[in-house]
Amino acid sequence: MSITFSGLATGMETDSIITQLMELERAPITRMETKKTEATNRIDAYAQFKSTLDDLKASVNAMTLTNQVKSNSVSISSSAPFTATSANASSGSYNISVKQLAQVQKNISGGVASQADALLGTGTFTLTKGSVNTTITIDSTNNSLAGLAAAINENSGVTGVRAAIINDGSATSYRLALTGSDSSASFSVSSELSGGVGSVAMDSLETAYQTAHQAEAYIDGIKIVSNNNTLSNAINGVTINLNGVSEIDPTGTPIHPDLQAYTTSLLEIKPDTGALKEKLTSFVTNYNKVMEWILSGYEEFGGGATIDDDPETVDLLGSVLRGDSSVQGVKRTLQNILSSVVTTSGSLHAMTDLGITTKLNGTLLQDNSKMDAVLADNFDGAVKLLAGEGQVDGIMKKFNYYMLNVTSSTTGMYATKKANYDLNMERIDTQIANMEPRMVAREATLRAQYTAMETLVSGLNSQGSFLTQQMDLLSDMLKG
Repeated sequence: MSITFSGLATGMETDSIITQLMELERAPITRMETKKTEATNRIDAYAQFKSTLDDLKASVNAMTLTNQVKSNSVSISSSAPFTATSANASSGSYNISVKQLAQVQKNISGGVASQADALLGTGTFTLTKGSVNTTITIDSTNNSLAGLAAAINENSGVTGVRAAIINDGSATSYRLALTGSDSSASFSVSSELSGGVGSVAMDSLETAYQTAHQAEAYIDGIKIVSNNNTLSNAINGVTINLNGVSEIDPTGTPIHPDLQAYTTSLLEIKPDTGALKEKLTSFVTNYNKVMEWILSGYEEFGGGATIDDDPETVDLLGSVLRGDSSVQGVKRTLQNILSSVVTTSGSLHAMTDLGITTKLNGTLLQDNSKMDAVLADNFDGAVKLLAGEGQVDGIMKKFNYYMLNVTSSTTGMYATKKANYDLNMERIDTQIANMEPRMVAREATLRAQYTAMETLVSGLNSQGSFLTQQMDLLSDMLKG
């Protein structure tokens, strides 16, 4: 191992000199690394900006279609024997009474002591639905309660009847229960069995324990029937679920000749102005976040520096893209869409009609008093303004087209910038990798050159010292 001491011969700080020379040699690499840092800061800023655009897109997307904007609330009398939901239904009020709920036919046999033992004897068991008779032969292969139930279920596609066994816990606890497929269908049962102790129990099946009948309700005096307890087509856009029967008012007047004086319950469909206002408020909030992000690069114009994001505060990176043409293009397009006019049959044509105006710095101001009044008095006009009508696009649909484009994961602003960033990073990293070996070689050359210089100067210094000694000796000889 050799040990070198910098500048022993020359007195020069050769290590410091080489370090400074290498800094000059590495200047191109330093510039490229600076470019990488700047590009990374910019792509981080684009990513943050896209996040604010994604939030705005979500708010816009919630008001693009008419059925998203035109939501309704359902109001029902507290004692009503039904519930209801609305999906884009028109406003209105309805007096509803329920005469009877839908029910299917049920027939139940007498009890037998076992479901598996051969207790039914032999013969036939017949189910009749309409004019169709389905006869099941009872023999040694199926003359138990379980065997008969299995045979009935095998023919349920034809008869519309399913069988099950119920255990009531008594000495003769096993009973056969037959259930019809729906409330519009009825069936009859007959059996001719002999030789079994349980054949008598089958006689009870011939009498219906529960008869089948449809649900019957009256809406504003109009009779409505249904095979189940859900009325999905009686009122357009409204689903009514029946869960009870209306009480009889002995002093009341029947609303239909077929009815007694059933009490009626009020069903009201009203525009859900609160839900729409909440969506509009979300839009204003997220639109302002976009504008505030852009303003964060212009503090002289009132721009902020952070986004409040509980529990942390996020630093805005708008200053990194100050003056960026892509960001400014987004700002101009959003403002142009916001100020566009929608011509429909409604009386509202611009966002200002809803109480949403633009402040000098580009952010929005929401006048809640005006918005509440407009939504209460002209809900349909607000729906047409936001979602459009026929071939006319509403403002939110215009926003949605643009937001889908600018935030696209393949062709959007950030996606394009990120693709270019990745290519640039790859190119710069390749250039730096190619230059690094040359830097190593250059430093080795400089050190070799300075080492050689130190060796040469050291030799010259030795020769000088020798000559000085010889001259001193010669001078002493001459003197003495």
